[in-house]
Amino acid sequence: MRNFSIISLSLALALAACGKGGLDGKLDELQKIKDETCACKDKACADAAHEKYTTWKKGNSKDDKPTDDQMKKFSELRDQLNECRHKVSDTVVPPAAGSAAPAPAGSAATP
Repeated sequence: MRNFSIISLSLALALAACGKGGLDGKLDELQKIKDETCACKDKACADAAHEKYTTWKKGNSKDDKPTDDQMKKFSELRDQLNECRHKVSDTVVPPAAGSAAPAPAGSAATP
């Protein structure tokens, strides 16, 4: 009986240490990628986080069958991630005062 208790406790601790598995675990990974993307302040950071998202997507099994709730959560996270990425990517930093942006090639302003 004592051995059974020790084995049961060990198994419970091992499972708890592993965290969520399956699709819920994958959604937790996506949440972290989304949080990282939304914390970005520049395009390079957002692009790097998006690479993680692309890798995450490629690592998912096509055989997984999400529930409606899992699909809803995925859609929400994906939309939030893309919104954060586009906010950073669409931000255009104006040139510093006193400096002019170069004129496009072939324009009247170029010699």
